[in-house]
Amino acid sequence: MYMWKYAGIPPSALFFVFEKYTDGFYGYTASELNHFNSVGQCVYFVTLVILQWGNLLSVRNKRLSILQADPIRPRRRNLWIPAGVVFALGIAIFVTTNPGIQKLFGTAPVPIEFWLIPLPLA
Repeated sequence: MYMWKYAGIPPSALFFVFEKYTDGFYGYTASELNHFNSVGQCVYFVTLVILQWGNLLSVRNKRLSILQADPIRPRRRNLWIPAGVVFALGIAIFVTTNPGIQKLFGTAPVPIEFWLIPLPLA
């Protein structure tokens, strides 16, 4: 979705592109394509982090829904779950925004809309 919205490259053009994904592909230079690729991979990473929150909350209890399990009251509370969610979010933010880490891992900043899109799916 990122490549389509920001680069104007439809998903169908990216399937089996292999050696054509070089300088001049859809009028972009190799460095621009590398940047689009880095941001797209970070969007995927952030989406996985956020969707794992939903996975964590859904498998937390086999028989009860999130509303019935009530993670707030002391009887069913597990303080490691919100701490883990905050820690995972912190790592995702750190990896995608810190310039030193960006250079080390080849990451790039993720636009805010791609932080918000996976929230309803989680």
